[in-house]
This record gives sequence, structure tokens and C-alpha cells, in this order.
Amino acid sequence: MNLELTRKLAILQATAAQLRETSRSFTETSDMFAHRQFQFELAEYLGTHRAAGDIPYDPDVYVGEELDRIERLLEPVAKFVKEQLELGKEILEAKKNSLTLPQIQECQTNVDAAFNALVETQHRLASGFLNKDLSVEPTGIDLAPDLVVFTKLARPKSTLMQPDRAGLCQFAHGEGPLHAQVVTHLETLRAACAEFIALHAEQAEILQRAYALAEAGDFARAAALVAELKLVFADLPYQQVTEVIDGWRKKLEEVEAKFTRHRERVETPWKAPFAQPWLVPPHQRAEDDRLQQFHDYLVKFHGSLEAWKNSDFAREGHSLFKKLVARLDALRDDLRQRCDAAQTRAVLELGGLVLLGVLTALFPRKLLPVIAPFVAVFGLVKLAGAVRRNLQARTSVSFRLEANGRQVEDPEKSFIRLNGETVRSGDRIAAGTYKLTLDTSFYEPLTRTVTVHFGRSNNLGIIPVKLNRDTHTNTLGMRFMPVPGATVLFCVWPTRVQDYAAFVQATQHKWIQPKFRQEPTHPAVNVSWDDARAFCKWLTEKEFRAGRIGERDCYRLPTDLEWSAAVDLGKETGATPAERDGKIRDVYPWGKDWPPPKNVGNYDGELRRDDFDYTSPVGSFPANRHGLHDLGGNVWEWCQDDYDNQQGRKVLRGASWHSSKAHTLLSSARLFNSPGHRIDIVGFRCVLDARRPSPVFSSLEKGNPEPAASSPAPPKSEAQANSEATPGPEAAPVFKEIA
Repeated sequence: MNLELTRKLAILQATAAQLRETSRSFTETSDMFAHRQFQFELAEYLGTHRAAGDIPYDPDVYVGEELDRIERLLEPVAKFVKEQLELGKEILEAKKNSLTLPQIQECQTNVDAAFNALVETQHRLASGFLNKDLSVEPTGIDLAPDLVVFTKLARPKSTLMQPDRAGLCQFAHGEGPLHAQVVTHLETLRAACAEFIALHAEQAEILQRAYALAEAGDFARAAALVAELKLVFADLPYQQVTEVIDGWRKKLEEVEAKFTRHRERVETPWKAPFAQPWLVPPHQRAEDDRLQQFHDYLVKFHGSLEAWKNSDFAREGHSLFKKLVARLDALRDDLRQRCDAAQTRAVLELGGLVLLGVLTALFPRKLLPVIAPFVAVFGLVKLAGAVRRNLQARTSVSFRLEANGRQVEDPEKSFIRLNGETVRSGDRIAAGTYKLTLDTSFYEPLTRTVTVHFGRSNNLGIIPVKLNRDTHTNTLGMRFMPVPGATVLFCVWPTRVQDYAAFVQATQHKWIQPKFRQEPTHPAVNVSWDDARAFCKWLTEKEFRAGRIGERDCYRLPTDLEWSAAVDLGKETGATPAERDGKIRDVYPWGKDWPPPKNVGNYDGELRRDDFDYTSPVGSFPANRHGLHDLGGNVWEWCQDDYDNQQGRKVLRGASWHSSKAHTLLSSARLFNSPGHRIDIVGFRCVLDARRPSPVFSSLEKGNPEPAASSPAPPKSEAQANSEATPGPEAAPVFKEIA
């Protein structure tokens, strides 16, 4: 076969084909004649060479097959270049709390492997080209000119006509701008990995020093060390150190707050009962005792500073002690003056009554007619006051707060504000018209006007409220919210990579990474039911040791019915998840529409509803009305139950990034799998089963409460957690059902 002749004929035929299209617009006879002459000569030329056997078949077909082959050669080159340039992008684009040391070390290993394999890979990619395919141009290696011409004429949209064609050919032969770009990228990435590994070690050492300084009370120096850090690592305990640093300020603020409460009580106006000076000394002694108790507390606090010698805490503590002792002395003087004034007034009132009685006894005829009306009026006033006080004591308000149809039971949240004053159900209050508001640190704003009638209990009825903040956030930053129909607190999103990585690092638990890349805030996948249970047990013990949960509390997987409550499924029939599977039709996590609207969840790309190919960061899509994210899509989530009465088949809910069929996206849809199975479409979500007494219910304040001083009892076992999955009568959740 004459290759040069074949390509030449292919170019001529492609040119003829273009001319045939163009000839339809010819207007000049000379143009048409020239075109016909070209066609005649081409046919004669082609026939002669075919008869001579120079070409075996149609040159267009032959050269087209060659182009197909070269396009297939360039595809893996382009893919390899793209993979190399995308390698380690998350390292070079490091953001706050986005990197971990294992991730950087893995990237460093991949970069070294890429460098070692680069030449070999380029040889392998170049081996597919034939000498006839390429030519050496002044600008470097490129396709043979006749192939380029034929491609331009016959396939103008071919990938071979893309601007990077020559660069890909050159890369396969170890030269050109793409080769230089890949090498530069890998060198930059290798240097960045080495720099981050060194920075990680340096910051770990700095944090260790800062923590030691903070524990020793040198908070200013510790804070200065932390302030200089570049917070790019997710596996370094920045928060742990800052919490210790913040603790000293809170302790000093607590001491000053106690003094403020004493000062407010002393300065509150107090008037001795009319003409009863003997009641003043007991009142003064009671207040003096309280102030003495606070003084003893100050002395004890001052003595504790000896353990923090030469520390910021000690210096500021000494200063605060001196300031409060001086203020306490002044407060005692103020109390003495107030009580002296009250006693003087009561003595004068008593003396006046005695003098009036003596004069009345000496001059009864003259003074009695004058005094009697005043005494009668005084008695009536006292009687009216007593009646009024009695009725005032009966004037109260009662109400019930409900969040999503469930009574708010936690005393920390069960109150309203009337004209800005905190009022709980059953409290006494003066009659009148009030502006009712809520504490916006707990609830979304609500304002209404209520009237309190005198002398009776005023029932304000049910007041619907909506929580505006998290109920509980644990040490891993996992946020938990109450859900109507469930006595547990639900994590607002599936367990994240960063949460599960902390467990893996602490326990050396086996965890296989998925084939696609995940960020720390993506849901953890390749997690079996057994793995999820082990995580919950570890988290329960960790949070209990930190004083964040009580000994009766536990983290666990949700039950199937609890998961249904979280997704607002309504009443289901059936004794087992298998009997409930798919029974409620046309109800999806986003509503009743099909196909799903855009951006309601992370589902299969076939639906074209979102922009993610695999998992997405948790919370990327809107939450449901309970504040929970990703109840539809992203990952299937393990539940605690067996799917049916057969052991070893555990329930999965919620669909995943690989789901697209309508019946699998139903809120009532279930899957089942063996408890040891791991796959990259399955993750899990935790719930917090909290029972009183528990630190979870003690306050809504953010930050870690201090652990109890006594040695903690061990947290409950998995068997206990299983037995308590359905709360018994003794359980005391945040919310309780309304009858």
C-alpha cells in the first residue's frame, strides 16, 4: 500500500466533497466548468491508481480509521494529564480546618508515585503512535500535516482539532508545555506536602505548649501562641486549647457574677413592717450571713490561686479579689445604713403609736372622738390591704409552651416574658395588660398582648413556639435537634468524615476509603452497621468522660420509627420495617412532586437535580421543618432495627447519591443489608438518647460544661442502650407527647 498516495487521495476526495457543497452557489460559468473538470480529473486519477493496486479501498475510509485510532490514543493522554493536574488540589487550596495529616501523607505518597511512574507512563502512551502519525515541526511534535489537513476538511469538530492536540502528542513523548506544566505541578505539590507536614508537626508542638501553658494558667501566652497559628488542619485540637484558654475568663466572670447578685439583693428597696422595729435585726443578720458566706467563698477562691503562681489567672484573680473585698465592705456599710434607717423609721412609728395611746388614755373624752375615725380608717386600710394581698397572691398565670405539637418540658426553656420579666407557669403576677414575648436565645421571636385579671388564675392556654437554636452540640461539633414523635435528639446531618475519622484515629478501627475523593464535611461511607454501633459506643464513652452527657445517656442509631418521625412520614401500619416498606405512596422527603425539584437532595446524575457526582457536603441542601438535612439522598442511613423477623438483615433509609428510581426515593422506602457489609453509598446518622438527670438538659449555653468532681460511673453498655431504645415510663425527654 502506498500510504503517501492514499492520504493524498483522501485529501483530494475531502476537498471534492467540500467543493460539491460549494458548487450549489456558483454563479459564474467558468467556476462551474473548472469544478466539473476537477471532478473528472479526480475520478480518472483515482480509477488509474485503483486499477494499478496502489490503494486497496476508499482512501477516505482508510484515513478515517487512522483518525479514529489516533483519537483513541490521545484520550488516555488527556485523561492522565488531567489526573496529574488535579492531584492534590485540596492541598494547594487549603482552607480553614480542611486538611489532616493522613490526607497530606497520602497525597505525598501519590505525588512520589506519580513522579516515579511519569516516564514509564509517557513511554507507554507514546508506544501507540506510529512514525507515520507524527511529524517534527519547528514548534515541536505534532500530527502529520496530511492528517491535520484531512481532519480539518473531513472532521472539523474532531478532538484532533482542539488547541491542546500538539501539547498532548508532545506530552506522550516527554516534552512540550503540558509536560512542563505537569512536572511543575507535581514539584509544587511535593514541596507543599513537605511544608504542610512540617507545619503540622510544628503546630502540634505549639498547641501542646499552648495547652500546657493554659493548664498552668499562663493564658495570655497560650492565647498568643494560638493566635499565630494557621488553622488549616482538621485533626489538631485547636478548639480544645481555646476552650481551656476561655475557661479562666469564665471562672473570673462567675466570681464577679456572684457578687453582682448579692449587690442587687442588698440594694433592692426594703421597708420594715409598720411599727415593728424588732423585725429589722433578723433581716440584717440574714443578709450579713449571705455576705459572710460570699466572703468565705472569696477567701477560698483567693487561696486556690496559690496553685497558679506567676500565672495570668493568679494575677487577675488577686486583682479581682482585692476589688471585690473592697466592694463587699462597702456593701456591708450600705446594708447597715439601710437597716438603721428602716429601724429608725419603725421605732418612730412605734413611739408615735405608744404616745397616741397614752394621750388617749389620759384624755379619753377629748381625744377619743378625734382619734376613733383615724383608727377606724387605718384598720379598714389594713384590712383592705390584707384582702388585696390575699387576692394578689391568687393572681397568677398558667400556660403551656409547645414546639411542633409537643410540650416543652425542660425548665430551662419553659418560661415566657411579660413586659420583659421572666414568668413561669403558676407564677404570681400583678393584674394588668402585658406584652408577651419569648427569650430569643431559645425561640424565634413572638409578640402578643395578654390581659391578667385580678384575683384569679389566668390561663393563657397553649403558646406555640419554635426553637431557633440547637438543643445540643457535642465535642465533635455534631448538632442535635428534637423531633416531634421521637424522644431522642436527632443529629441534623449524617455522621461526617471528620467525625468518623476522629473515631478511627482514636481506636485504630478499620476503615476503607471510597474510590472517589471526599472532604471532611462529606458523610462517612464504607461504614457497616457494626462499625456505626462501635462509633456510637465510643462517642458515648468519650462524651461521658468529658462531662457532656450523663451516665444514663447514650448515642445510638435511630430506630426505624424514629427515622420515620424525622422525615415526617406520618402514621405507618405494619409491625416490622418490612411490612411498612414502601406502603405510603407519593410522599417524598421534599413533598409529593415527581420528578423531584432541583436542589432538594443529592441523587443520581440521571435525574439531573443537583451538581454532585458522588457524595456532597452535609447540609448542602435545605433542611426539613425540624432542621434536619439529607434525609433524602447523599447516603443510605443505617437504622437500629432488623428489617424483618430474620436476624442479620438491618434496615437502611433515605436513598443515596446513586438512587434515581421513584420507589427508592419514597420516604417510606427501605433497604436491608447484613450488619457487616460496607459500601460507598451507605453511611449513618446518630441520635442522642438523653435521660434526666443529664447535663444535656441543664442548659442551652454553648461550650463544654465542667465535668463532675466525683469520679464518673461507667456509661451504659450496648445491651442497656438496646433495652432503652424505646423509652420506658421513667424517661424524661426534652419534650413529651400532648395527650
